Amino acid sequence: MSATVILETLRRHFAHIAYVAAVLMLLLIGTTMAAVDGPAGATFEIMKLFIIIAGCQIIGPEFSSGTLQLILSKPIHRARYLLSRVAGVVLALWIVIALAYSADVIARGIGGHKIAWLTSGGAATAVAAQAMLVCSLMALFGSFTRSYLNVALYIGGQILLSMIGGFLQIISKIDRGAFAALGAFLRSHPGVISTIRTIDRNVYPDPPPIPFDRNWLLLVVSNAAIALLLACLIFRKREVPYGAD
Repeated sequence: MSATVILETLRRHFAHIAYVAAVLMLLLIGTTMAAVDGPAGATFEIMKLFIIIAGCQIIGPEFSSGTLQLILSKPIHRARYLLSRVAGVVLALWIVIALAYSADVIARGIGGHKIAWLTSGGAATAVAAQAMLVCSLMALFGSFTRSYLNVALYIGGQILLSMIGGFLQIISKIDRGAFAALGAFLRSHPGVISTIRTIDRNVYPDPPPIPFDRNWLLLVVSNAAIALLLACLIFRKREVPYGAD
């Protein structure tokens, strides 16, 4: 990876007023909740939308501004550039997660409340892993589509997979009427529904139980690695357009 690209990505985030404002708002909300002894790790639930928004701009700005042409004219491989961009965004998010965790612990300590080290630490680790997976998926989506469609693809895919799985589960119980044949097919081929659920569970994993599940972390990391591999393969072949992306 390129240290220059990573540092430039971090600089962009720290110099962006919207990023700084969002971070300050998250810290304020987290500190307030901790000061009144709110649920441990609740701040990290709020961060999920922040992660999606931050991750959707991994590739897009370079296409829209034309800077990708200049960057790739230098001796840096496309895959190396993409991985460095993802690493920079993930690091920027991890810094926010570390700040939120520290603010929670400090606020609870000052307020004289019990610090749930295991719960808060597990929640922070989980959201950090999810940030890596989300950014990897956004890089994959961004490698073949426009940047502002990444969020729609991510959220729409989550809703669609959930709806399809639930719909097929209902159909599988029907043994008469117009859907009887489809219901019989699904009952004789349970792998159809289980495959959809497996895809949903891998792409949109639910938060792990507390104490933290090591297998869940390995699942998220491996899925992020697969998404990045596909993103690099597609990004290598994508044309670099001039004009708005």
